[in-house]
Amino acid sequence: MAGLLDIKKIITQRTTDQKDVPKHVIVNLYPCEEFKKVISLADDLMQLQINKNIPILTLSLGNEENIDQKILFNYIEKLSNWINEKKIKFTVIGKWYELEGRLVEELKKLNTQSSEFDHFFLNLCINYNPKQEIADACRVIIRKIIQDKSDIDSISPELIKENIYSSFLIPPEIVIEPSLEFSGTFLWDSKGSKIINLNKPLSDISIQDIEKKL
Repeated sequence: MAGLLDIKKIITQRTTDQKDVPKHVIVNLYPCEEFKKVISLADDLMQLQINKNIPILTLSLGNEENIDQKILFNYIEKLSNWINEKKIKFTVIGKWYELEGRLVEELKKLNTQSSEFDHFFLNLCINYNPKQEIADACRVIIRKIIQDKSDIDSISPELIKENIYSSFLIPPEIVIEPSLEFSGTFLWDSKGSKIINLNKPLSDISIQDIEKKL
């Protein structure tokens, strides 16, 4: 997996005439009663990432109750073809391994098959809890201290960053929310991010609504 410094280097070396293009965009795609709408919008956003040359796109699908696992499973083949065609590094973030076994296996395959790609980065947050992410990072650090592999004075914002799920990513520049409520995706890294609230039900949001905000 590419580390934080690797991704920074890759992005710095990339040349583009679009100097105002954000380097990392998060779009929260929940809640929505119609999961087919979520997949359709995710599909459009992945195309938009390529069209606008956005290096990192993170799509949050919510918790297990927000996801139709059968629909997501059936979408995997199309997603796999897209990732291979565009050389996209794909990562799933959260407690996604608690989903149905066959879906977990397909997501693992996508992670593996794209591990050497670095043209673009696509992250799916599934069963992701921002507070749990920080709690898990603290747990890892405390365990190292107990095992005498670290000491309490070493704890710093940088150390916590190194141990969160998204440690390998640069902070998001833009976070797009369907409602006025902040979901907290990548909470530790969101300080300074521009939060854009579309103030619409997700079912009424189009790709044009999002594109106008980028």
